[in-house]
Amino acid sequence: MVAVKPIKGVSKKCPNCAKSAVLQFRPFCSARCSQIDLSNWLNEDYRIPILEIENFDEENLFEEDD
Repeated sequence: MVAVKPIKGVSKKCPNCAKSAVLQFRPFCSARCSQIDLSNWLNEDYRIPILEIENFDEENLFEEDD
């Protein structure tokens, strides 16, 4: 097993568990946390909310007004 040291001088926290980040797995603290994050991306758990607009006219979207 390889000993991993926390990042010196930087107080970054793991986005999954809030432990100190490790240089080898940055920005995560371990391989497990990085795999959890990857799994969330692949399962499409991270999403950007959108607002659907009814009666939106896409044809006139790029026309210039004179």
